[in-house]
Amino acid sequence: MSLNVRTQGSWDLMPSIGWLVVGLFLAGSYSLAQADTAVTGIVTTKDGQPIAGVAVYGGMSKTCCPYKREHVATDQNGQFRIEHPRGAIHFSKEQFEPKTVVIGSEKTPLQVILGPSANSLVVPTCGKRESGQKRIGWGKYGLQFNIVKRDVEILGGKPDVDYVRYLLKPKKGEDHLELWFGPYAMDSLPDDDQFTSSDEFAQRDVVNSNGELVGMDSWGQERSGKHWRQTSIVGQGGASYRNITSERASIFDKIVNSACELPYPRQ
Repeated sequence: MSLNVRTQGSWDLMPSIGWLVVGLFLAGSYSLAQADTAVTGIVTTKDGQPIAGVAVYGGMSKTCCPYKREHVATDQNGQFRIEHPRGAIHFSKEQFEPKTVVIGSEKTPLQVILGPSANSLVVPTCGKRESGQKRIGWGKYGLQFNIVKRDVEILGGKPDVDYVRYLLKPKKGEDHLELWFGPYAMDSLPDDDQFTSSDEFAQRDVVNSNGELVGMDSWGQERSGKHWRQTSIVGQGGASYRNITSERASIFDKIVNSACELPYPRQ
């Protein structure tokens, strides 16, 4: 296959946005922690050099409002401490490949290695629609997805206060793909239980046609053998499915990977 708010040239990671993250975790490798205890660690390059200023995010708060993730940054020695990791800890720094670590019985302090950024999902400028395609978005501009109408049934699309949601279903079966549009329609990260319940998972950056970081793409395989994916574009929306077969995932992935942008007219 294939977000954070950018401030003054840097990416302030998790609760909204994205980064390129690739992580593979086998089911037997981790036993979830029984208590939400503090976790410490150090983040380094592959050759052991500490990385300062890495954004480190813990679990989502249990109270609102709003719900938010605990957020710290590594110090000059690459060290960090998260008081409430919940199920997973997320790491990101511009020009590095971000990473998610499921918290289990491994020893602390954690040793986290970040490699250079690579492999992003590109959301290009939309081209001409092909025969038999329908283009779905919120209005004429911004994020769009190209749908082959014969493959799925399209439901929903009625605007709410600040979002629009579409439900795409195959001609047979109850599996579905959700398309969300709106400035606050979708969080950049899936819920932590998606990571902790998966045999394997991976994440990567979403970039636009200019190579600018605009979102995050996450996917994995649950221990049941079913698949999930969540692809988020900052301030615009995204797509998600969960608990579906590999056959259905291949159909939905074509739609998710068709994401493109129609530029807004210049003032």
